[in-house]
Amino acid sequence: MVWLLQGMKDLRRAPADAMFYGAVFVLMGYLLIAYFDSAPQFVLTLSTLFLLAGPFLAIGLYDLARQHENVFAQQRISLWHSMTAWRVNLPGFTLYAALLALMVFGWFRVSLLMFALFFDTAALPSLDSLLVNALLPENITFLLAYFGVGFLFAVAVFALSVVAIPMMLDRDVDTVTAMINSVQAVYKNLLTMAVWAAMIVALTAVGFATYFIGLIVIIPVLGLASWHAYRAMISYES
Repeated sequence: MVWLLQGMKDLRRAPADAMFYGAVFVLMGYLLIAYFDSAPQFVLTLSTLFLLAGPFLAIGLYDLARQHENVFAQQRISLWHSMTAWRVNLPGFTLYAALLALMVFGWFRVSLLMFALFFDTAALPSLDSLLVNALLPENITFLLAYFGVGFLFAVAVFALSVVAIPMMLDRDVDTVTAMINSVQAVYKNLLTMAVWAAMIVALTAVGFATYFIGLIVIIPVLGLASWHAYRAMISYES
């Protein structure tokens, strides 16, 4: 809750800059619905990408929070600086993006395989029918398996990135070192990070439930708060 309060404080300091990133997620949601509403196997997979790609897309929000630490109250936060923040550690972010792309591709292939195993690939159900009939006995097994595997992918990405991305922005460290530190931080603060991950999922679900409009505020608050989570868990020798 302290991290969320700090994130909301940062949001109030530069609302337009922070909500720019939230608006990007809202646009992603509308494009997803517009282009994939008739293909549930792609809708569900691409919805999961909000959680998988979120840490990488949040670099700009991490930079906004970092700027708040280094400027006086009367100074202006730079949106452009946040949009180009990845340049401070280009090799690290490039390798992370490649590894994330591999995980996303892996999840994409696994999700299609699961649809092929549970449904007739020649007559996939519409998204509406899948949602309406989600609790029917014939679909319960599919939903448990699908979201179970998705949960494992999300946990892996969360553990590897929750500290790694802000660390690569904050310090001159390589991708592997940052990921190792991230996994160690999650392991040493397992209960706290489990609650934090659950809060991220719950708030993101609220954003989805508002037809993505809520994401314009929720995403910035979560991104800014995640920077404070990093600050709280990682310390450096002077």
